[in-house]
This record gives sequence, structure tokens and C-alpha cells, in this order.
Amino acid sequence: MRQLSDVKYANYEETSVDIYLPETATFTTIVNFHGGGLDHGSKNGTTLQMLAKAFTDVGYAFASVEYRMYPKAKFPDYLVDCAKATAFVRKYVKDYGGNGEIVVMGQSAGAWISLMLCLNRKYLEDEGLNPDDVKGWFIDSAQTTSHFNVLTQERGENKLAQRIDEYAPLFYVNENTRFTKMMLILYDNDMVCRYEQNMLFYRAVLAFNPEADIRYKLISGKHCSLGKQQDENGESLYVKAFLDWMGNDL
Repeated sequence: MRQLSDVKYANYEETSVDIYLPETATFTTIVNFHGGGLDHGSKNGTTLQMLAKAFTDVGYAFASVEYRMYPKAKFPDYLVDCAKATAFVRKYVKDYGGNGEIVVMGQSAGAWISLMLCLNRKYLEDEGLNPDDVKGWFIDSAQTTSHFNVLTQERGENKLAQRIDEYAPLFYVNENTRFTKMMLILYDNDMVCRYEQNMLFYRAVLAFNPEADIRYKLISGKHCSLGKQQDENGESLYVKAFLDWMGNDL
């Protein structure tokens, strides 16, 4: 594995990406957005570094993105940053063997960001990237209603409020909703309402588009805990779930 650290994709202090490259001639690239409620978290957290190695071991590149967060950022700064990062990484890795295919992945707040980029096409299109060119969306415990920290930081609402407005992926689900394929990772001991939010999203997508390639996997554990889970041989269950979803299509 080769690591390219703190590669700048925009002109802000925070806007950089760590790119982990596999020992293969060509590869598909995962663009990952970390969690942390839009006000903390890091692209180089311990779990993400473990996942980066696990993914490169099976032939994927792993790009871990840093983006602006509260209190310095406001909606939609973090969405703009992550759209820029996605388009940037897709082009950048071609010089190292990238085959042009990308999968977008996120955990918690990063999963919310991923869904917002998927469903509100303007963010990626503004960066010259067609959302249909994203090979798949791997969503780990996203809030599908309006993100709680947007509500608390910008509207002064209680973080438990359930809203569906322009800050909610569900707001953009309609008869025009299309994406290549999507996996939702859910937990039986998640944050309040998180399981229900994801099931509502899943049902809403299929109500508009019964042929949509959307699946979910229910995990025994707490919020975003799959990233730390391993099988009896020490292999990442997160990567296994990803590979089972993607098949052998590297």
C-alpha cells in the first residue's frame, strides 16, 4: 500500500484528502467521508486507517476526505467540499492507475453527505461529475431526515427534531430519483430514530422506483460499529459486507 497524504483539493485549510493506493496496476477508488456530526471527526481516524489497509489489500484505492465543519462552516459548505473532493479524486488517481470508476462511501454524517450528493445532483454536476458515473453508494448509518447539527447550529432547534426539508436526503426522493446501486448499513442499537429513518428512506425510494438497486443490511451493534468488527480470522466485516454487495466487480 502506498499513501499520499494531505493532498489538497480546494483552497481551504481543511480541504485535503489522504489517498491509499493498492499494489495493482488498475483499480476502482472508494471516496470516503468520515462521520462526526459535521462538527468533529477526522479523515485519518484509527478505524479509517484500518479500513484503508483492508480495502487496498483487496485491490481498491481508498480516498479519505477532510471537509469544513461547524463552527467555521455552514450549510452547504461541507457538501460543496465533498463534491469537489469526489470529482478531484476521480481525476487525480488516474495518474496512479485509477480506472475512472468510483464508489462513494460515508459513515454517519459522512453518510448523510453521501446521500445528499447522490440525491441533489447539482453538487456533483457543478463539479463536472455526473452522479450516474458513481458506481455505487455505501451508506453507513445516515440520518435521512434533516441533519441534527444543521438544525441545532443554524435553526436553534432541538437535536431530536425530525424534519424533512432541504437539509434532508428524504426531501429529494421523488419520481426522478435514480442512482446506480446503493447499500444501507443499519444497526439494531443505533442512535434514536436512526433505524426508522433509514427504513423510511428505503421504502420511499422503492415506492417511487420499484426497480431501484437499493439494499440494506442490519448489523448487531451500536452506531457505525461495523467498521471495527472482524471475523474469526481477523478480516474486516465492513470490507466483507462491501465485497458481498459489489460482487467480484473490481
